[in-house]
Amino acid sequence: MNRYFSTLDSVPKTEAGIREAYRLVVDEVDQLRRARRAIDQKLEMAEAACDLLRQLVKTPPLKGTEIDGRSKTIRSSKGFHRGSQTYEVVSRARDILLEAGRPLKRSELLERMIGSGEFTITAREPARFVGRTLWENPDFIHLPKIGYWLKGTELPPEAREVSS
Repeated sequence: MNRYFSTLDSVPKTEAGIREAYRLVVDEVDQLRRARRAIDQKLEMAEAACDLLRQLVKTPPLKGTEIDGRSKTIRSSKGFHRGSQTYEVVSRARDILLEAGRPLKRSELLERMIGSGEFTITAREPARFVGRTLWENPDFIHLPKIGYWLKGTELPPEAREVSS
């Protein structure tokens, strides 16, 4: 009994038809990839808007956090203590953002924090530590693709244009 079945015997040998089918499939793949990119862009924008709204709606303003304007002492209900790495990141980020006058990304904040040479972050991924610390702190908001900013402080005009 012959168990070998050649697929070449069952396929018509019309090379022009195969080329046309191939071209149509390639065109469809390209069209689907373009559609996926457009959907991914829209999804990213919707997720960013959702994140921003979540931060603005669900995070009560300055709940559990007191700021003493004279000494810029931060006491948080989260429980980090003065002199801790978290305290240093929060207080330095606040000063850096006020000095810069615009939102900054976590890598820019890290660069400015360690630029002075008097402070180092001992975390395995320092930029990630800065981002997570500010994300969890109720005094900061994260503006997707723009960076971190002080909650309750008016955004500079150029940042408002980018975020809308």
